[in-house]
Amino acid sequence: MQFDFFLWPMLVPLIIPLFYTLIYKKKSILDVALIVLIMVLIVIFYWPLTMVLSTSSNIITKFLLFIALPLIVLYISWRLLNNKKDFTFDRFGITNNGIEKSLKLGFLFIPLMLFVTFIAKYLIGGVNEPHFFLGVVSFVESFTEEFFFRGILFLYLSSKINLKIAYITSLLSFILMHPQNLTNPFIISTIVQGVLTLEICRRSKNLAGAWVLHGTNRFFSIVILPLFF
Repeated sequence: MQFDFFLWPMLVPLIIPLFYTLIYKKKSILDVALIVLIMVLIVIFYWPLTMVLSTSSNIITKFLLFIALPLIVLYISWRLLNNKKDFTFDRFGITNNGIEKSLKLGFLFIPLMLFVTFIAKYLIGGVNEPHFFLGVVSFVESFTEEFFFRGILFLYLSSKINLKIAYITSLLSFILMHPQNLTNPFIISTIVQGVLTLEICRRSKNLAGAWVLHGTNRFFSIVILPLFF
């Protein structure tokens, strides 16, 4: 099996929080190091899992790497450190707190997101045939990226280090996680989506609205946009 570590660019922004903790917040070095470890494992195992499970099971691959793997690593470290606090999901944005605000922001930003995606797709030219089932699966799958890039790489990381550093790290890693978009106009949509989902999470501390925005944009791209071209 030939390995393809095409997700490696998303590791580059991790230099930012690493340097920050080494200079300003040494007590958070372990937390950042664990996130680095998780992301390295994602880069290493993404391609093999995709090959084993097939691209049609991409949602399983992403669930295992973007949700299960981080939770297992962080939970084990939490247990080893004998932390007296409960290991709760609210630190990752999965909570009832702020859910109404999160959803309101998500629906508020959807028109802007879809407009940007429409323009980006128009500039690229040509889209695939509409596929409703794939659109639904893609909507659900978008939660895996939101959990990792906004839940862990922003909300969780910002609780350990500077919020601005976590914001920049999350945004850049999310953009570089899509290397296939770096050389075409769709990178505009990726950047806007990264900023809008981060803003939703920053203001609400909840992932719900970010998931709705991300998922709706995917569904729009796969099911609705082909009808216009």
